[in-house]
Amino acid sequence: MEKIIDNMDDEDFESIDLFTYTFLFKNMNDEQKEYVVSQFHDWDWSMGLHIAELKITKENEITKFIFKSPKLFEDKDSPDWNDDDIQNNILTKLVGKEQFIPTFQFSECGVDELEISFIDDKNLDYKVEVNKFSSLTKN
Repeated sequence: MEKIIDNMDDEDFESIDLFTYTFLFKNMNDEQKEYVVSQFHDWDWSMGLHIAELKITKENEITKFIFKSPKLFEDKDSPDWNDDDIQNNILTKLVGKEQFIPTFQFSECGVDELEISFIDDKNLDYKVEVNKFSSLTKN
């Protein structure tokens, strides 16, 4: 397992609950991996995904990006979001115009063409659709 981001000792993460999330990419090549790593670095700040730790592992044809964040995941439709959700629900940072997952469509290496899944902190599996707004659909 390769550790890419390690902010666990930062005071931002002291004495707070962290949630573990996983992205699974099927048949990812090295160029695609580098692109996704750069996106995680761009989104690791507190108003983004607020990443305490990011690890990558590869099992057969699946590349796993496992990250920890204090932001909770609540799957709900955007009309039900309130101001607190906008700041603290990681879903609002993952999907929507100009958020994390839509950035995959701008890779020149075809990240948006990969089969991608997202696993939430309750181990629920979602299919990732990459487009302008993107979406997560429960499997």
